[in-house]
Amino acid sequence: MTRRNTAVYETMIMHASETVRVERDAEYSTQTTRKRQSWPRSVALTLLLGGVLGLGHSAGAFVYETEQEFLSTGDFNGDGKPDVVIVDRYTGRVRLGYQLEPGRFDWVDWRSSGAKDVAGVSVGKLADLKHDSLALASADANVITVVHAANPALATDPVVIPSVALGPNAVVAIDLGGPGNTPLHDLFVSSIYNSDPTPNRVTLFRNDGRTFTQTAELPVGGSGARVNRVTLKRGGPELAAGVVTDDDGQRLLFGSLASGQPVTTLSIPGLPRNADYVLGHFRGQPLKEVVLYKYGEPTLTVHTLTEAGGRIEASAGRTIEVGRPVRQLVVMEGETKSRLLAVFGDDEPAEVMDFDCVSPPVSVQKLPGLTNHFLNAGLVLPDAVLLFSVITNDRPRSVSQYQIYVASADRYELMAFGTLASLADRDDTTVPAIHKRIVAQLTAKTAAEMKPYTNTIPGTAVKYEMVPIPGGEFVMGSPETEKDRKPDEGPQHKVKVSPFWMGKYEVTWDQFLLYMYPDDEKKLRETNPTPEDVNQLSDAVTRPSKPYVDMSFGMGKSARSGGIGFPAIAMTQHGANKFCHWLSAKTGHFYRLPTEAEWEYACRAGTTSAYSYGDDPDKLVEYGWFFDNSNSKYQEVGRKKPNPWGLHDMHGNVAEWVLDQLDPDFYKKGASQGLVVDPWNKATKPYPHVVRGGSWDDDPPALRSAARRASDRSWKMQDPQLPKSIWYLTDAQIVGFRIVRPLQVPPPEDLLKYWTSGVEKD
Repeated sequence: MTRRNTAVYETMIMHASETVRVERDAEYSTQTTRKRQSWPRSVALTLLLGGVLGLGHSAGAFVYETEQEFLSTGDFNGDGKPDVVIVDRYTGRVRLGYQLEPGRFDWVDWRSSGAKDVAGVSVGKLADLKHDSLALASADANVITVVHAANPALATDPVVIPSVALGPNAVVAIDLGGPGNTPLHDLFVSSIYNSDPTPNRVTLFRNDGRTFTQTAELPVGGSGARVNRVTLKRGGPELAAGVVTDDDGQRLLFGSLASGQPVTTLSIPGLPRNADYVLGHFRGQPLKEVVLYKYGEPTLTVHTLTEAGGRIEASAGRTIEVGRPVRQLVVMEGETKSRLLAVFGDDEPAEVMDFDCVSPPVSVQKLPGLTNHFLNAGLVLPDAVLLFSVITNDRPRSVSQYQIYVASADRYELMAFGTLASLADRDDTTVPAIHKRIVAQLTAKTAAEMKPYTNTIPGTAVKYEMVPIPGGEFVMGSPETEKDRKPDEGPQHKVKVSPFWMGKYEVTWDQFLLYMYPDDEKKLRETNPTPEDVNQLSDAVTRPSKPYVDMSFGMGKSARSGGIGFPAIAMTQHGANKFCHWLSAKTGHFYRLPTEAEWEYACRAGTTSAYSYGDDPDKLVEYGWFFDNSNSKYQEVGRKKPNPWGLHDMHGNVAEWVLDQLDPDFYKKGASQGLVVDPWNKATKPYPHVVRGGSWDDDPPALRSAARRASDRSWKMQDPQLPKSIWYLTDAQIVGFRIVRPLQVPPPEDLLKYWTSGVEKD
């Protein structure tokens, strides 16, 4: 936009009258007072976009920016205590610290924001008046998202806000005045990649608590950055502040959206490029001072404010030497005066500083960083200072450690330090989206509607078959009279099992290799196209590291002519669990490993004999592969007779992972309860887990329906990795798995328990 068009636009939004502007600000101040009485803790965020700013309706957290992060505070879980949020710019991953009490936080694993290369972050009441939420904008990803974080134990799906404008680079949660106003915050978004002649635009979204509805899109003359909500004086209305870049250079602008129309309130021109700013009552006066600084430079520029006739103006800038390069400034609010928290060079302590805006800041207390760590950023809470550091001074680098200084008398005392959640790839953030897709695709909702089905893995031509298993009761374990019985197979006890589908065959290499080698799987999509959202979801699930040997050990992989394929082997239980996670993301069906009870129930198929066909081990050659007939290797699945419910190779070929920890006393607990419903002995340690069914290398007794086998560390004996691989078992060429699909879909937090045991790091 030309300078002339910019002027025309600003004239339009100012309604050609300073008197109107002053009256609106005065009116809005009265409105704010009324709203604060009825809406405690309501937060408004403001945004400068293209030379205009929004005005909020109550105080809120300042969002600080560093090279790598956005840092702020907010009451995300609604308990009345300020929490901490750190957003990584490049990955968009959100780390939260929920405050338990002064100096103590519950630091949770990172959560997905649904955006990468984040350009702007805001905090506000976007879901309800009790909880703060995050709004994020990414110009390069062309996305606006909202993240709710009310539950410290469970992440929720980011909400994507549709927009016709391109390249959203800043967002603010703010109360848009005027018709249709609600107590909740709305969204004010700037964008920078639109078509000429107006590439910079402002878009307004009204929030009714359920949806964000676009209400306006306006061309503007510049792009906004470093946006925050502020007040310029005690008791004054909250304004938005931000740095605007236009044809005239850079300005720091303040403004109002009290009427629903953007109105400029104050402009400070001539900012050096890439300047940052803070505001505070450093002199103890009702009006604040504006302090400008640049990362890595040793000077500050101070603008004092004056007010006459309801109009606030800024003085010319005063340059003040700090003496050392400044990395970050954070305002420490007091009852009458503000202080500065300054973060300096890598190996220097942070400092609490008095500042009168005339003389250089004076150090009050030094807050050293952790030994052998480099301070990178800070945040201030009412009763504590948080410092964040990295373990190397290579730039840029995400903060990884924290330390907390708690206020004690007139000083801060170190209370706690530790490590923040890693930003390494994790796939649990996919669970809410997978669960949502599974629930949306449910067709069979009762046992009567369950039918056998054959499914093709999306993006491929590979198929798999599932067999319905009716729910019912059975006696689990073997009787004491059964030949070759072992003590851990009893006592027998009654178990009730809910309906589920089970894989007709063991998982084959043709299926497992799609998960094991993602590059090969992605090539298949060229001839088997799938929706991009399905690809993104499944690609986000953790894949195995590349194996260092042929994991089939020469026994065969691809199906031969007329065959179904060879069983996949030698994966850890973790590897089998994550395949189920990936397949669920791919298909929109909930798959997992069977519990031990489900496996035995399906294997018996209504029988009570040692094998599903009877008690005679001589007939086993018709139903399974074992030491006597396997030729010392596994065989293609489905070549032996099925059990009464149509499941092949339940006896032999490969032993099959189940979910349970092997506990010799677990059956005793079940027997004491009379009837146990859907038992699962969830693992609490890496060994032993249970495998069932026996293998090609076993004798007939190990293939009985009740026979149990324990996993062991020796199954990784030849693994050359240190630590040993969480994916492969170089010495367990007998172990594979098959999948189940329960009729009833559990809540998202339970899906994660099935797919990530928490004990797989061994």
